[in-house]
Amino acid sequence: METLEYIEQFKAEALAGKSPLTKKGYAHALKKFAEWLEGTGGNLAEFSRYDVQLYIQYLETVAKREPSGINRDFAAIKALARWQGREDVVQDVRKVKAPSITEKAPEWLDDKTARKIVAETSRKANKRDYAIVMTLLGCGLRVSELVALDRDDVTISERKGSLVVRNGKGGKSRIVPIPANVRHALRSYLEQRHDNQQALFLSNFNKRISVRSVQAMLAQYGVHPHQLRHTYVKKLVDAGTPMATIMSLTGHSSADMVAWYSTPTEEEKQAAIENIF
Repeated sequence: METLEYIEQFKAEALAGKSPLTKKGYAHALKKFAEWLEGTGGNLAEFSRYDVQLYIQYLETVAKREPSGINRDFAAIKALARWQGREDVVQDVRKVKAPSITEKAPEWLDDKTARKIVAETSRKANKRDYAIVMTLLGCGLRVSELVALDRDDVTISERKGSLVVRNGKGGKSRIVPIPANVRHALRSYLEQRHDNQQALFLSNFNKRISVRSVQAMLAQYGVHPHQLRHTYVKKLVDAGTPMATIMSLTGHSSADMVAWYSTPTEEEKQAAIENIF
C-alpha cells in the first residue's frame, strides 16, 4: 500500500473523532516520518523502536526543531503505533523536554509596539490587515482559528458582537465577544468585499487566507501571531479577570497555562525593586 493511502486509512480509522486541524497535523508529521524512514530502508508499516528514537534525535539535532514540535510529531507516531497494535515501538522512547513555565514565559507586545502595528495597518487602503490585527489583539485567537473563520461565524450589531471558533485546539468550540474597536475594523473590511466567498479573511488571490500568509504579513512589523494572542491574555490577567473566564475566552484547557501570563517581566521585577525604597 502506498504511503499516502496508508496514512489516509489511519486517519479514517484512528482519528475519526479528532478535529480537522489535528488530522492535518498528524498526517503531515507521518509523511515526514515516512520520508525519513525511506532513507533508511524502512516504512510506516514496519518501523522499530530504534527507528523512532533515531528520528527524534534527528529532529532535535539535525532538523533543529523546537521541543513542542518534536513532541507533537511523536504524538502522531504514538497514535499510529496504537492503531497498528504495536505500542511497544514507542515505549520508553526519550522525549525532548520542553522549557518549563518558570524557564520561559510567553512574549507579549508592549503598548507602544501594539499601538504602532494598529496605526500602520489602519492607514492601508485595504482594511484586511487592520481587521486581522485587531481580531488577533481584541479576541485572542490562535492564527489557525482566525484563518478558519467564515463570515457566518461572526455576528455584529451596533452594541455588541461575537464570533464562533468552531474547531479550536482539541476540537473544542467557543464563543468570543467582539469589542467595539474590533467590530469597527471588521465592518470596514467587509464593506470593501464584493464577493460571495464564505471565508472571513481572503488572500490576495481571493482564496481563504493561510496561516503562512498571516505570519508573513505580521513579520513585516517584526512580530508573530502568537504574540498578539499572548498580549490579549496578558491584558485579561492584568485586569484581574477570573481564571475561569480567561480559560473560556481563550480556549486554554489548563489553569497552569493561564498562570504563565502572570510571570513578571524583567522590567516589572526591576520596577518592583525600585519602588520598595
